[in-house]
Amino acid sequence: MTAPTPASAQSRWRFLVAGWTLMSVILCAIAASLFAAWPSWTAGALVWCSAILLLGSLKGPQRWQVRAMFGLGVLGLVIGLVRGADWLYLRQALNANQTVIAMLMGVSFLRLVNGTTTGTSDDRPTGTRALIRTLLGGHLIGSVINMSTITILGDRLSKNGKLQPLQALVILRGFSAAAFWSPFFAAMGIALISAPGAQLATLVTIGLPAAIAALTFTIIQIRRHPDAAQSVGYPMHLGSLWLPTLLAVLVMVAHHRWPNVSVLTLVTLISVVFAPLWVTLRQGRAGASATLNHIQQNLPKLGGEVSLFLAAAVMAAGVAALLASFNVEVQFEQFGANQAFIVLVIMIGLAMIGMHPVTTVALAGSLLMPAINDPNLLGLVFLMSWSLGVALSPFSGIQLALQSRYGVSARALLRLNRWYAPTVLVIDFIALHAYQYWLA
Repeated sequence: MTAPTPASAQSRWRFLVAGWTLMSVILCAIAASLFAAWPSWTAGALVWCSAILLLGSLKGPQRWQVRAMFGLGVLGLVIGLVRGADWLYLRQALNANQTVIAMLMGVSFLRLVNGTTTGTSDDRPTGTRALIRTLLGGHLIGSVINMSTITILGDRLSKNGKLQPLQALVILRGFSAAAFWSPFFAAMGIALISAPGAQLATLVTIGLPAAIAALTFTIIQIRRHPDAAQSVGYPMHLGSLWLPTLLAVLVMVAHHRWPNVSVLTLVTLISVVFAPLWVTLRQGRAGASATLNHIQQNLPKLGGEVSLFLAAAVMAAGVAALLASFNVEVQFEQFGANQAFIVLVIMIGLAMIGMHPVTTVALAGSLLMPAINDPNLLGLVFLMSWSLGVALSPFSGIQLALQSRYGVSARALLRLNRWYAPTVLVIDFIALHAYQYWLA
């Protein structure tokens, strides 16, 4: 075996340090949330260190988007602070969305139990029922282990590395609908941070029925599709779905038991304790080695997401500081379901031209939140825009993954989504009014 080149040795060292730095982010963010004496700046400082270490992991459009967000944020902070804005905005930027990033890192540990969340048989079920089971099972699994679901399902369903458009649609819809309600999704994390005061129970109460309605429409579409009878689905089994159910229940119970602890902290803590403990009890030394490998190899691979959330924090703080320095305030005579729906349509439009949901949510939160009395309504808009934007936009991360890894045509997905977009917008419109009528 040849010795590693200096460049590769340096890269491995950087990955190793970044992995343990991100693990420290998780621990410090949890400690800061649970113990008042623990300084919150420690996790933020570690996020910045990890982002610097992983600077080279940014690629393509993501690199330019992160640079643009950083640039706008820094410019807004400089102008705002020079004009007398509160220095708390700088602290907000330095805190670096640490709670959301810690949750993102913590939830990634659930990939360790992939073997227990998916079927292991070699059968390749075919037909409409197989696709529907793939949709629903993929939705539940994806609600916990997030983007890993795409690879798990896609690799199994693909033939010669290719997916049929209908198969890709099933994976796309099942995954994106989880953004409506899952506490393990980054969408929920950024919604709770950008709409402070929003309640998890309320968001889930409205988001889950909306997800069910969106999935029901997809089932109808699958049944009517001429290729459904010949399409291969994933061998889902009831035993493979216990994990998402258990974890969702644990989060809800823990939130009820400790209401003063952030939901994001509970999700992070449960994920980072449950997954390593489970694989270690099941696999012994091999499970412990898998956990160690995840810290040192897999956490650094999330460098792009870390940079994106960090840049979103800087941009949100910069925009807020700039607006405050000019005494600019967004005013609404009334911000109800109709106004929320207009914001939703604008955010989806931005997603269609390539703006990442993190960007639109951070921007909308900094602009709108000071003028809104009901954070739950704004939180629902954030979840809805994330779900529909990811499902529709050819530039979303999941669609780009389907296009590059499995050769799925973006045009084919747009064509299959032509009725999904207006239907889910109607569902969202009804859901927003239902919230305003019954729960507001």
